[in-house]
Amino acid sequence: MQILESVRTDEADTRGLELVDDRLVENTGQTIRALAIDTADVRMQQDVPQALQGNGIALTPAGLWQTSGDSAVLRDPKTLAERRRVPLTGQSWGLCHDGTHLVQSEGTTRLLLRDHDSFAPTGEVHLATHQWSTARLGELHCVTIDGYPQVWAAVTGTDWMIRVDLSTGITTAVADLTPITVAEQPTGTDQVIGGIAAAQAADELWLTGRHYHHRYRIRLQPRQ
Repeated sequence: MQILESVRTDEADTRGLELVDDRLVENTGQTIRALAIDTADVRMQQDVPQALQGNGIALTPAGLWQTSGDSAVLRDPKTLAERRRVPLTGQSWGLCHDGTHLVQSEGTTRLLLRDHDSFAPTGEVHLATHQWSTARLGELHCVTIDGYPQVWAAVTGTDWMIRVDLSTGITTAVADLTPITVAEQPTGTDQVIGGIAAAQAADELWLTGRHYHHRYRIRLQPRQ
């Protein structure tokens, strides 16, 4: 992994990050807000009621989905205003869209697949690699590799991010995030990777964590 740039943040409790046009949209639990890409300037913000505070955010053709403890909320990508919500059970630790389905993590080795219009469950993927049999998958970022949908998943409690094939559950690559986690010198258990988003260059990502001091633009060089 190569760090290309770091941007000072306001140390928010980042629980999801998504590139939307020329902005980064961030879920901080208490707010959904749009940030300037190269700075920490807040361009737009919607407060989130206590009952809807949670983890994960993902852009789909239907709009911008945000998850909480008991609801999934669909928001307008341009205004961030709530359009509608649907009931949700269980935990949501991360969310992304693979081009067909929403992919949701729940702090286990299982990934849930959901319809991007209704948020109804459509399937699930179980992590098949023995090395990561106890992994707690958190923040997610969907990618397509050689035409196949895959997902980068932060492994909570470690310095690793793994790439999972959504058709097989097999881990296809890993990335060591130690340069970032060491630079941030976390002092609490909640200071984990909480935001992974596409950057404007195809081979780059934005990455930050809960209460991190910086947001990082990185280029992944996964160990195969």
